[in-house]
Amino acid sequence: MSDIVLATLNAKFIHASLGLRYLYANLGELRARADIAEFTLDQRATDIAEKLLARKPRILGLGVYIWNVDETTRLVARPAQKLIEAPPPPLDDLELPYAYYTDADIAHRLIYVEASRGCPFKCEFCLSALDKTALPFDLDRFLTAMDELHKRGARHFKFVDRTFNLNVASSRRILQFFLDRLSDDLFLHFEVIPDRLPDGLKELLVQFPAGSLQLEVGVQTFNPEVQTLISRKQDNDRTADNLRWLREHSHAHIHADLIVGLPGEDMASFGAGFDRLYALRPHEIQVGMLKRLRGAPISRHIQSFDLRFTPQPPYTILSTDRILFGDMQRLNRFARYWDLIGNSGRFAATLPLLLGENPFARFLIFSDWLYAQTGQTHRLALPRLFELLQRALLEVFALDTDTVLDALACDCAVHGTKGCPGFLHERLRTVSGVVVSAIEPHDKAPQRQARHLRG
Repeated sequence: MSDIVLATLNAKFIHASLGLRYLYANLGELRARADIAEFTLDQRATDIAEKLLARKPRILGLGVYIWNVDETTRLVARPAQKLIEAPPPPLDDLELPYAYYTDADIAHRLIYVEASRGCPFKCEFCLSALDKTALPFDLDRFLTAMDELHKRGARHFKFVDRTFNLNVASSRRILQFFLDRLSDDLFLHFEVIPDRLPDGLKELLVQFPAGSLQLEVGVQTFNPEVQTLISRKQDNDRTADNLRWLREHSHAHIHADLIVGLPGEDMASFGAGFDRLYALRPHEIQVGMLKRLRGAPISRHIQSFDLRFTPQPPYTILSTDRILFGDMQRLNRFARYWDLIGNSGRFAATLPLLLGENPFARFLIFSDWLYAQTGQTHRLALPRLFELLQRALLEVFALDTDTVLDALACDCAVHGTKGCPGFLHERLRTVSGVVVSAIEPHDKAPQRQARHLRG
């Protein structure tokens, strides 16, 4: 039994808490009396309580985040005393936590790492707007820790740095470190500033093969007036040029973000931004609903733009003065269906037929129709999605039957016939011989990224 238990509720088992491991690494002489306990959101509060109480801790620390605060407060009572102030320690004083990823973590879970902490930008929807700047960890010490993880078998590294490409010299050293250890099973994830991609980074990015690198590119909005309102500095033309270059010259999987519900943004403005981003061909467009993070400066716009959020976590936007509740619900469903169809990588041949020359407008029409037909945004099995896509393309958009069936059959053939509905079986025999993969990913690439490569 341990006197101190550090626990949290992760969204999924595959997630390993970096925060708990930082705390554990920095307990000093108390580390020998401490232990880590991780659970998931789908576990019952009573079962978690039983497991924690069985350890008989004198001190129980819980990692609380926007995604688990409801479940955590069901687990524990209100504390008798609150921590009022905890200034962050200098990074050089912190013990790095990476030795406390277990062999099981390395084998089965995402390994979260950070080369820097904080962000110099002031985007008001983000808690990082409160940071004074981005602070780097000592790079030699960090890379030594990465080398130790790599020697232990770690191959999937997810960097949580807000601004990986802020310091180009450091970014180059990190990229070169992994290029020197390149293997078929290596996979890296970085979040990058969209308008900062100098030649020194480009020359290294092009060396990563397909299936080894994912870049999360936070575009958020292309509307200059909205960017000014939320204190976001972004060169939109340079952002577009960089996204275009990444798709044309690198094998990186591009995951680009847009936010619904920002102050000053209406349906037309968001739609124009979506169309502009889609034309740049990122592999995924993550359409995220604005969240009111406690303490984030976005709160200063609540009255002037009539921002309304759910009162419970994750405090999702419900309406603004520009997008009323009904339309916000439509956009919420749009985001979910886009993730199922546009982001999944399963419908590379069918998606262009669905979107035509007006991607946002046509997918919104499809989204409205799909919800009217099913009343669901979840639990839509793959065979049913194929059937619904066929119906929409024929009934709503009046496309040619052979064109639609050929596209759907191609998508089935590329990714395997499992999950393909019966109405496509005959058509599969006519297309399966001509479907050729553009890029064949290595067999260790994450499934979602691999589907985009095969499409």
